Amino acid sequence: MNGRTVWTVSIGSDLAVVGHNPEAADMSNPRGEIVRERFFMRAYNDYGSAYRWGWFETPEELEAAYLAFAPPIALWDQTYPVYGSPAYEDYGEWEMRQWEMEADGVRP
Repeated sequence: MNGRTVWTVSIGSDLAVVGHNPEAADMSNPRGEIVRERFFMRAYNDYGSAYRWGWFETPEELEAAYLAFAPPIALWDQTYPVYGSPAYEDYGEWEMRQWEMEADGVRP
């Protein structure tokens, strides 16, 4: 190993509430929420630490912003580590998930 950190960077997306329209409210959407897909950059290192940056309407807009002015990955928001990675175990995620399962009445 050469001591360098290897990063994997990709585009991810989530559904987000971007507004409300009471006229569109019904039984399945009582507040009339307007839901749209939003895009962000995500990065994972070889240790399993995970980061994300940005919140854009299209992948093209995200890519242009990323190439023009994205900060270094170390300044991105840290998120949940990669499942099963050394970071996952070191950050205590395994214990947290076991506690959540026990609280829900599920035996791990």
